[in-house]
Amino acid sequence: MFFCEVGTGRQRDFEKLAIFGATPRARRGAELKVLSAVETKVPGYLDGIRDAVVNRDKGKDTTGTWGTDTMIFRDDELSYALGKQG
Repeated sequence: MFFCEVGTGRQRDFEKLAIFGATPRARRGAELKVLSAVETKVPGYLDGIRDAVVNRDKGKDTTGTWGTDTMIFRDDELSYALGKQG
């Protein structure tokens, strides 16, 4: 993953992040890890983009079965799911 320089200075509302990987699964895993970190820093951010993110690559593999499922965790479940280093 690399941050892409989009503008000058640090006063931007967003930064672009380039994610590279050999498989769609690896790239999606990295994307979801980043989104988890963003959601921790800015609660509610993902609510506005959830449908676009989750459905963007749905069925776009050769078998037509690729996709992402989501579920909402309670706080105690979230800490368990993310693990010690999460």
